[in-house]
Amino acid sequence: MVTYVFAILIAILALYRFEKSDLPIQPLVQLLALAVIGRWLFMTIPNVQPTTAILMLTALCIGLNAAAVLALFVPILSGLLLGIGPFVFYQFLGWLLIVTLVSSFRPLWMKSSILFLTLGFFSGFLYGWTTNLAFFEVIGADFWKLLLLSVPFDLAHGLSNVVFLILIRPLFERIFLRQLG
Repeated sequence: MVTYVFAILIAILALYRFEKSDLPIQPLVQLLALAVIGRWLFMTIPNVQPTTAILMLTALCIGLNAAAVLALFVPILSGLLLGIGPFVFYQFLGWLLIVTLVSSFRPLWMKSSILFLTLGFFSGFLYGWTTNLAFFEVIGADFWKLLLLSVPFDLAHGLSNVVFLILIRPLFERIFLRQLG
């Protein structure tokens, strides 16, 4: 219960910060649709999805406010297509943690693509471990067993992040760094 209240308070803060910013909403809505459709298109391959890469590149090229709002709405809207449950809050928190890391060390990631790809790989594990907390809290499963059992899925997520980052980073930089500064 505490986690849900914490997630809701963070979501309210993210929306408040976004409301006060001067970011255009149209590209964010398009990125939101791309992230949700990307999750839906790849749903048959466990943990392979472009969503984490899209959120990371949003944080890198546009900023934390935009990425935090996407991190909030992607699990909600994709949950309407794929199923919604208590894990949605943990998906939000996992992606929020990742985009915060990207935003906090933005100059480093802009200089070194290798380090950014490394972060993309480990983000698959970070996201997986965060969402494992939902199972731990809701059904009381042994957390260490969850971590061990999720390794193949987290590995698939991390590797797919690397592939998607390689494929779409040049496009993101060409579009958003030129348009938004």
